[in-house]
Amino acid sequence: MDARRFATALAVLTAVCGPGRRARAEQPTEVPATPAAPQATPAASPAATRAEARQRFDEGLHLFEKGENAAALAEFKRAYELIPNVLVLFNIGLVYAAMDRPVDAVDALDKVLDSPAGLAPAQAQKARQVRADQAARIAEVMVFTDKPAVIEVDGVEVGRTPLERPLRFASGAHVLSALAPGCLPARREITLAGRTTQTLTLTLLPTESSNAHLTLVVPVPGVEVLVNGQRAGVTPLPTSVAVAPGAAVIELRRPGYRDAKRTIQVDEGSNGTLTFDLEEDPATPASLKGRLRVTPSEAAATVSVDGVLRPDAPDGVPLVAGPHALRVERAGFVVFERQVDVGAGAETSLVASLVPTAETRAATDDKVHDRHVWGGSLIAAGVAIAGGAAIFAYATRHDVSDAEAVLAAQIKDEGTATTSTTTCYLQNPNYAYNQCPQIKAADQDAVSSAKVKRDIAYGGIGLGAVVAGVGTYLLVTGKRASEGGGLSASSFGIWADGQTNGLTFGGRF
Repeated sequence: MDARRFATALAVLTAVCGPGRRARAEQPTEVPATPAAPQATPAASPAATRAEARQRFDEGLHLFEKGENAAALAEFKRAYELIPNVLVLFNIGLVYAAMDRPVDAVDALDKVLDSPAGLAPAQAQKARQVRADQAARIAEVMVFTDKPAVIEVDGVEVGRTPLERPLRFASGAHVLSALAPGCLPARREITLAGRTTQTLTLTLLPTESSNAHLTLVVPVPGVEVLVNGQRAGVTPLPTSVAVAPGAAVIELRRPGYRDAKRTIQVDEGSNGTLTFDLEEDPATPASLKGRLRVTPSEAAATVSVDGVLRPDAPDGVPLVAGPHALRVERAGFVVFERQVDVGAGAETSLVASLVPTAETRAATDDKVHDRHVWGGSLIAAGVAIAGGAAIFAYATRHDVSDAEAVLAAQIKDEGTATTSTTTCYLQNPNYAYNQCPQIKAADQDAVSSAKVKRDIAYGGIGLGAVVAGVGTYLLVTGKRASEGGGLSASSFGIWADGQTNGLTFGGRF
């Protein structure tokens, strides 16, 4: 995690969870569903509000770590709505800065610096520094039109003329458009430097017909779009493009790809969709290409780049340098989508972390529940087996020594010359008559039987320990999907071959 992300995580953690807590130490608490209208909506309890705020923070931090800043911002904003706090707002400003949205970052940090009482000195200094850096990247444009019009920048509506104040943009190239009913769209491409102010006047030419709106579907990002020779923006376009009725020439350009051009006839007030499939230019030199190596977190996931399915390539996928649309998907997981920049002559590596869907999480939690049941059962069974074996071992602890003592006395007295009738001797004339061989064999069997009992007792203690250990392992590693974890596959069983037996356990992480 870089310094910016660390600051974001630390500040949000402090704001939502309170000093001295760790976000992942507490699990999110489910908030009761809101009753449907016309029933009155009960006010959420403070505990439920805090629980949802912690849950929003945890999800936002997870998304931010994956680089999905837009989704993370939505979660952080919801946490701020639940618990308005200067530290949370401070982190929202940092996320805006990471998303290359200096205007929004400055607005958020201005509010923070207006009331910095909840900030630590280091955080206040960080807010001032980031705010200054982002303000240096903002330019202002005052737009005038000869008639009231909607002003769009890069396809997004930003205001209506007459404007009360200049529009603020991030420095760089932008396409500014003015749209008004009964007039042809007026577009102007402008390049803005930070901390500068420009004035732009647009004249809208009247037309007797209504504009058509054309939606362009282009899988490849970073493609320049021209409509009738005028630059309309760069893919992906956020909205449709307004086109005057009649013949319209659509051109697409990007280095490393063949130019695409199409002439269409559009009707007054119509809406249409136009799809382009760009082809890579085979004449593109290798110096303008790079490689993209994608590693999905889940096996059997499919990888698509710019809408084209890419087979598993151990050495990476060769691509034209620049932005590309990556899509990684697998059944049961949320689709992973990201725009990645491939450097010329370099290899770009990315780990696609797939998040399970709600259904998959529920199924995983059911399996984890079964693991917990198995784990608890195995622990109980292991303790019972080991305890019973220990009791048996204690009860028969003297059997081996007693049986060996009797047999040793028998063997010692075999060479002694005496006429005793209670002990069998080799030199006793009544040795066979007194069944001395049978008595000695019985003593030897008694020793063997005692040793078998001892081995069974020790084996039972060991088996019980193994069974209880497996049960403990299942409980410790059996985390629910919402807790981040666990095994993705596991198995255990008992084997026996007539002479030996034991337990087997395996898993895939």
